[in-house]
Amino acid sequence: MTTIDIQQRFGPGSDRRFFLAMALLIALVVAAGFGPSYAASLPPPGLPFWVHLHGAAMSGWIVLFGVQAWLIGQRNIRLHRTLGWLSIGLVVVIIPLGVATNFLAIKRGAVPPFFRPVDMMAADLLDVALFAGLFAAAVLMRRQGDWHKRLMLCATVLLTWPAVARLIPLRALGIPHIIPASILIVIALALIGPLYDLVTRRRIHPAYLWGVGVIVLSHPIHALIASQPAIEAWANSLAG
Repeated sequence: MTTIDIQQRFGPGSDRRFFLAMALLIALVVAAGFGPSYAASLPPPGLPFWVHLHGAAMSGWIVLFGVQAWLIGQRNIRLHRTLGWLSIGLVVVIIPLGVATNFLAIKRGAVPPFFRPVDMMAADLLDVALFAGLFAAAVLMRRQGDWHKRLMLCATVLLTWPAVARLIPLRALGIPHIIPASILIVIALALIGPLYDLVTRRRIHPAYLWGVGVIVLSHPIHALIASQPAIEAWANSLAG
């Protein structure tokens, strides 16, 4: 399929409501996952300041993603592009802050019960790197709106896994089943976009082959990285 064919079928002026709905759905998932545990941690002694910074940066990304989708729906392209430059600055903050938060959380023993320290290290560090890659690809393809918005959506879905794994209903499954169940939910969330394309256009945009492919493959790669003795020793040394 040629570039012209893709642009005609998946032009930047289409599906504004869908991407706004996805932004709202992701925001609800993140709030449901992190909200209860965050609220429970607010009484003294509370959380370290860097956890609040990390939470603020990630929340800022979710809000910005929703605002950008809304601006496109309003056809406010100028402000959308201006905020696009702001998103680059935000990602520059998110990446090192995410890495630092991961290391410091392992060091203080703040590892969820369904994770070993090495699992948390492997998953978070890989996902930060993959998020950066998807975001960079979306920025480079910003003039091809059909690619840009789908890659941004996949990058944002990729970040939801820690929130999904903390959803209260998953606790009823038991600790051994939380990770598999949360992976399936994230993949299901990622597949909404391709399914929408399939229903509305009878064709899946090739951007999803990359974006959803990254999300699906990230999980076995997490396990592969965590199985390396050097990585496990590194995580255990942080955990003390």
